[in-house]
Amino acid sequence: MNPSKESVKAKQKAVMLPMLFSALLFSACDPYYRITVANKTSDTVKLLVKENIHFNTDKSISGVTANRLDVYELAPAEWMRVGYAIAEIDNDLPFDTLKIVRNADTLTADNAAEIKRLFDKRIIGGLKKPYNISIK
Repeated sequence: MNPSKESVKAKQKAVMLPMLFSALLFSACDPYYRITVANKTSDTVKLLVKENIHFNTDKSISGVTANRLDVYELAPAEWMRVGYAIAEIDNDLPFDTLKIVRNADTLTADNAAEIKRLFDKRIIGGLKKPYNISIK
């Protein structure tokens, strides 16, 4: 007694549909955001960064400070990618310390809460996505 081709196809569909549904159900749906720093001034600015494992950029380091912070220079209207975040930025902050130097002014953020305050905000609250720090 050989099963008909239709019954074999029906059984295959019966097995495949739940597997496909399970794969879709258990796959991650969190969005992936780029993290950037943008210089929106008319001056060249320096970023002094204590990087962590989430830091990722194509820009070359222009120096290292005595405190072992990596230095990056951003020309006017230039931006750089510094990392990526999956959904919320809390676990993906790309640096432990960030200092922004423009002329004689220095803005320092030494912990996660201070760094998060530097990111662009939405009008209704919360951080804008993709995540960006605008230097103005």
